[in-house]
Amino acid sequence: MQNEFSTVEDALTQLKNGGYIILADDESRENEGDLVALGDGIDATTVYEMLNEANGLMCVPVTEKIAHRLGFVPMVEHSTDPNQTPFMVTADGTYEATGVTTGVSAFDRAATIRQIAKPDAQASDFNHPGHIQPLYAQEHGLRDRTGHTEASVDLAYLAGKEPVAVIIEVLKEDGTMARRDSLFELAQRVHVPFITIKQITDYMDAKGIDYAAQLAEKVTE
Repeated sequence: MQNEFSTVEDALTQLKNGGYIILADDESRENEGDLVALGDGIDATTVYEMLNEANGLMCVPVTEKIAHRLGFVPMVEHSTDPNQTPFMVTADGTYEATGVTTGVSAFDRAATIRQIAKPDAQASDFNHPGHIQPLYAQEHGLRDRTGHTEASVDLAYLAGKEPVAVIIEVLKEDGTMARRDSLFELAQRVHVPFITIKQITDYMDAKGIDYAAQLAEKVTE
């Protein structure tokens, strides 16, 4: 069985090519693995495969700037979630903007996610509630919070894409959370890179990146 993690470079290549990766957080935190893809250009095939392989809650992490532009608001005013997962009110793309009908099919979910990732999308492009669960990442990403939400948005920045991602927790066949050994088995079976959140922070440290959003700031300077 594969028991070595992939490199961040391999993960970024996979993401840039429209695929998904497996991302594990620290064993002392949630000790969970998520499938992660980029929202920019995601298609129904990828959405369906992620749903089928992972079976967790599919969420779409974005920056607070994007959330504000699209009118996404926190689900509750005072969260009591132990990990402070930043849930926002669910959304579907409108039929006029995206062609979405019921919102639940892989095609509809992909269309809603692609709309969220469009730089010119606006609040009127979405209905609430819906079938897509947005999350907002902290401003400085993993430097502020070491969760899958921030890690996936940081990966989008590092890949040079819009800071919109797709994440879903991986469950085992018995319904329990998949841990490291199970995630290695999944990575080998579906042939995708498997990395950890710590690898991302180490990667940024090695390249002298204070936080991933700086890459986008430099491009626009």
